Amino acid sequence: MLVHDLKADEVREMGEEFRPGERLDLTLSETRRCVGSFVDGRYEPCKMRNVVSGQFDQCPLCASTWIPVQSCVFEPECDGVHRTNERCRERGGEICAREHHVYAAFYGDLIKVGMTLSTRFMERAVEQGADAVAKLGSYPNRKAAREAENRLSKEMGATQWVRRTSFLKAQGAAKDRGSYQDRLDELLSPLDGSVSDPGPVIMLDRYPLLPYDPSNASFAQVAGRHRGEVLGCKGKWLFYRLRDGRTIILEMSNVPSRYATFGLANLNKP
Repeated sequence: MLVHDLKADEVREMGEEFRPGERLDLTLSETRRCVGSFVDGRYEPCKMRNVVSGQFDQCPLCASTWIPVQSCVFEPECDGVHRTNERCRERGGEICAREHHVYAAFYGDLIKVGMTLSTRFMERAVEQGADAVAKLGSYPNRKAAREAENRLSKEMGATQWVRRTSFLKAQGAAKDRGSYQDRLDELLSPLDGSVSDPGPVIMLDRYPLLPYDPSNASFAQVAGRHRGEVLGCKGKWLFYRLRDGRTIILEMSNVPSRYATFGLANLNKP
């Protein structure tokens, strides 16, 4: 996780704090403000400190440095070359015009279909917190991938969104690679070759996560104080254990745009 240290006015990478066995003491604000942007590799805070909400952690102005129309993250308007939106006339399309993969992510018995830049395929797979992943096909741009994602999820009877309760239920139900491959082959066989370039199932079994009891786990409200023993991370989920033995799961993808304080108990110490 990258943070902008307000006191030192510098960008820092936080990683060691979330490794298994570490003591977590993290306080997150209810308030959410634009995270700013990186321009030519240099961090630029949001000049207006705009409040953000929903699925975006940038305001439209800061997001325009990489995608002028934020809604195109989820529903691309064009192929990135023949631009249909005035806001993209002078710049934009770099992301949307690049090759994308559509993939299948496996969570126990649950299958999710998604899309991502081809260059981020494995990185995105790990971010999903899945047990395994397989490429379904490659497409020349984001819009074509989104259309394929919609079609394939319907034809395969797969979801495009994994609810957190479904994620938790799937923990401990991971299968071996052969079982996932057989399931994928079964789902693809009726599609008559419409999936042009499927790849093999790749297991994602190297998450740094200590053992825990899923039946004694629950999800945390993001805003507030989080203290306990870090068990590790699986995708966007941070697991930590309270003193009474309960496991708490924090959605780290909802942390960007919030003010974060580490080690609140130590603030008054010299």
